[in-house]
Amino acid sequence: MRLAKWAASAAALTLATAGAVVAMAADGNAASTDVYAVAPYVDMSNSQEGLLDTAITGHGLKSYTAAFVLGSGCNQIWGDTLPVGNDSFTDPLIAKAKAEGASLIISSGGAAGLPLAWTCSNQSAIEAGYQALINDYGVTQLDFDIEGAAVADTAAATRQMQAMKDLKASNPNLKFSVTLPVLASGLTNDGVNIVKAAKTVGVKIDVVNIMTMDFYSGTGTEMGQGSVSAAQATMAQMQAVDSGYGYGNLGITPMIGKNDDGSTFTLADAQTVVNFASQHGVGRLAFWAVTRDQQCGGGANSLSTCSQISQSQLAFTDAFLAYAGGSGGTSGGTTNGGTTTGGTTTGGTTTGGTTNGGTTGGTSCTTASWSSSAVYVGGNTVSWKGHNWKAKWWTQGEEPGTTGEWGVWQDLGAC
Repeated sequence: MRLAKWAASAAALTLATAGAVVAMAADGNAASTDVYAVAPYVDMSNSQEGLLDTAITGHGLKSYTAAFVLGSGCNQIWGDTLPVGNDSFTDPLIAKAKAEGASLIISSGGAAGLPLAWTCSNQSAIEAGYQALINDYGVTQLDFDIEGAAVADTAAATRQMQAMKDLKASNPNLKFSVTLPVLASGLTNDGVNIVKAAKTVGVKIDVVNIMTMDFYSGTGTEMGQGSVSAAQATMAQMQAVDSGYGYGNLGITPMIGKNDDGSTFTLADAQTVVNFASQHGVGRLAFWAVTRDQQCGGGANSLSTCSQISQSQLAFTDAFLAYAGGSGGTSGGTTNGGTTTGGTTTGGTTTGGTTNGGTTGGTSCTTASWSSSAVYVGGNTVSWKGHNWKAKWWTQGEEPGTTGEWGVWQDLGAC
């Protein structure tokens, strides 16, 4: 990933899949109950950090991945030269998000940087540096984004896995992920060797997080199915190294909207990934990045700050949050509030800044009226022509009452 360029009422059935806990949602899909199940990346230095605050307070985002901490010799810095634990810009953003109820994963590395184990060969200093991240930010989740030539550095990979083994022993709640480039056919040989390095040292990677982006297989590549194919292939590779791995140890991270290779990851692709994750109990869904989850405005057309496709602000955040058992939030001018029942948020909706209760189609309905321009995800409820309706999956512009029994809208009856 790029650094400063791009980087349900629940049913009674509960499933455990290799550490991932999921609950069957009302739409028939499984929604994870792990707070880190949906943890999109946030570029902490791309001038769009305000989107994180909006995602948390207006859309119900409960977890995010802050990118990137870089190794600098045997020290660590945020972005360019901002010191970890004493950063006057990034630290307040993290503190604000934490105060608003969001949990944090700290990611080191990225396309333009390296984790500490790749820039420092002193094992004690590496472990002290990672411990400082845990202490300074009060986190229990660390991510290591390993790209480019770094993936082939087996000595650094060994240092990294030894550090994680040692730190897990002294921090029993610590979990870590390794984020790796992938093709639709799975991990590269070097990527498989990263998984093998953990096996050799004697530590299990909690989440092997694959970057299902930039496949460079043509601009017409179907990125949703490509992500699924990559996930299936990677799972087979992981289990070939250690049969104890399951889908709960897999993460999927696409790049929303336009990718660097010209391909496009659409909202329909997001639904494909969410559906697959729900079926298999995938450990984590993320994307690059919350700070790009908006349509480009004016003359801006930068991959680092927007998706370069037509979308509502934070529409991808809403779509992925369906996997976390939420119904999303503000999207296309619609904020879904109300009450939480069995892990799925339903209830009152504010549309265009105005609460639409009262009368809909001549009948008194307390749920907000359906809007043709709003984006809805599974579990969202609306009122329309005297009835309440619930979305079974992501939808926009499909009028309730016109999609049929097997369509997106479930008729909840007159209101």
